[in-house]
Amino acid sequence: MNLVFDLDGTLICSKKRLYELFCDLSGRSDLTLTEYWSLKSSGKSNQDILRENFGCVELVIERFLNDWMKLIESDHYLYMDSLIDGVASFLEKNSQEHSLFICTARQSISQVTRQLARLSILNFFQDVFVTEQKHTKAELLERSNIIFNEDDWMFGDTGHDVIAGKKIGIKTCAVLSGFMSEECLKEYCPDIISSNVTAINFL
Repeated sequence: MNLVFDLDGTLICSKKRLYELFCDLSGRSDLTLTEYWSLKSSGKSNQDILRENFGCVELVIERFLNDWMKLIESDHYLYMDSLIDGVASFLEKNSQEHSLFICTARQSISQVTRQLARLSILNFFQDVFVTEQKHTKAELLERSNIIFNEDDWMFGDTGHDVIAGKKIGIKTCAVLSGFMSEECLKEYCPDIISSNVTAINFL
C-alpha cells in the first residue's frame, strides 16, 4: 500500500515557526499564539489578519508576503519545528509494511530533506516530493513512477491535500493536527477525519 503524507501540520508541528515569523514580520506582540491559530483555523489567511485585525494597507501586506516567502524555510525558523508526538514510531512501524512518501508545498527540496534527516525520519520514506511553488501536489504525484490504486491513502491537514488525493484516485484522510478546523475540512469531503496520523488504526 502507498501512503502519501503532507509535512507541515501532518507529521511536523510548525505552529511556533509560523507564529513567530508572523510576529517578527508584522512587528506585533499583542497577538498570542493561541489567538493567532484560532484565527488561522477559522480560515483566515495572514493577509486577512493583517488587513482585518491590524488595519494594514496593501503595500505593507505585499512586503510582508514577500519577506514571509524568503524567511519561512530558513534554518532559524525551521529549527522551531518539532515532530508531532508519536509520529516517529508510527512511521517506523508503517514503513515496514507499506511504501511511504512525502508530498509538501514547500519551496526548497534541500531544506526539506535536511529537516527530515535532522528529525531522524528521512529514511522511512521511499521518495520526497516538493512543489517548489511551481506545481500542484497532484501534478507531482501524477508525474511520479508510483502506481496508485484505490487502496492507497493521502494524509494531510488542508483541503489541498484532500483535493490532491481525490485527483489521483486514492483515499483521503484529513487530520486535525494542523491548520484547519474539522468544520472547514468537512467541506472537502475526505474519506476520514482523524485527530492526527498516530490515531489512525485502519492501516
